[in-house]
Amino acid sequence: MKNGKRILRCGALFLGSAAFLSLLLCAARRAEPAVPAFSPAGEEATLWVDGTAVAGVFRGGRHYADAEAFLAALDADFWRGEKDALRRSLGGARTLCAEDFCRAHGVGLYGEGGAELWCTSAAGDWEIPPGVRVPALMYHGVGDECWTSPELFTRPDDLRAQLRWLLDNGYTPIFFEDLKHADAIEKPVLLTFDDSFRDNYTELFPILREYGVKATLFVIQGTIGWDANLSAAQLREMLASGLVRAECHTQYHCFLDELPDGQLNEELTWSKVGLTKLSGRIPCAIAYPAGREDARAVAICRREYRFGVKMGGPVYVTGEDPFFFHRIAVPRGILLADFAARLRAAEG
Repeated sequence: MKNGKRILRCGALFLGSAAFLSLLLCAARRAEPAVPAFSPAGEEATLWVDGTAVAGVFRGGRHYADAEAFLAALDADFWRGEKDALRRSLGGARTLCAEDFCRAHGVGLYGEGGAELWCTSAAGDWEIPPGVRVPALMYHGVGDECWTSPELFTRPDDLRAQLRWLLDNGYTPIFFEDLKHADAIEKPVLLTFDDSFRDNYTELFPILREYGVKATLFVIQGTIGWDANLSAAQLREMLASGLVRAECHTQYHCFLDELPDGQLNEELTWSKVGLTKLSGRIPCAIAYPAGREDARAVAICRREYRFGVKMGGPVYVTGEDPFFFHRIAVPRGILLADFAARLRAAEG
């Protein structure tokens, strides 16, 4: 009987402890914040996050998406080492509002309505480490044959020799957004190609793949699909490779300092919108046609872009005005020794 009473007492203690533990667990659950799952309720929308399509919805004037899908689409090179902090900033939420997230973290935004929204890290507000010299090489077409001014066309074998020299001498071809990490890049250099000639696909693109280097195309948006220029499909294929970025070279290559105000605004903004829709990324840089600009043009570019790119002039040093980013012209037939001398002079 004593054993039976002892068992009963132990059972009561056990049941009491279990009930107490259950109460603790329930209280803990009540204290945890609710973590709502992504809800598809609303109008279907596509969020272009650093060029990747992410399914989302549009409701109440804002765009929503699955938080993990959105974070996964953000450019890993741009956000190197920072994605965990971005994830923590969401506090465990499974859904994010794209507009709120982008404004909080300096990501560029563009949208015209509910169906699509473009979110581009490079087009937002980010800091560049100062004091890094960044030579930018200016090319146009690539080919043995010239259908317009010969000085605009670099021979394919010459370009190969120049790329080999750059790589052998420790240079790292970059995109504009890589300037976020300029102080961690050994001898950064920008390879830029103006005017979006068709040979950028037929001649340049295979060479970029051969050497695995990055290049920036300054695209004249209004000429996409013209006989001598890139088609939309060709440009998209180049962008999908990860070796090419498309930046703006205005709508029709008009001299900005000669345009009346209304046309000037159209030339600088229409090209941005068109290239955003074509590429899935908001452009962050614009090359002034023939390097020509005036105070009006620069003021608009400061509102619409992160960089304004010119032709000749001193080598750009990070921390200087990014809307006067000068380049080194690489003319047809330049000797490799002269090419090397220009780069060594740019090292300062």
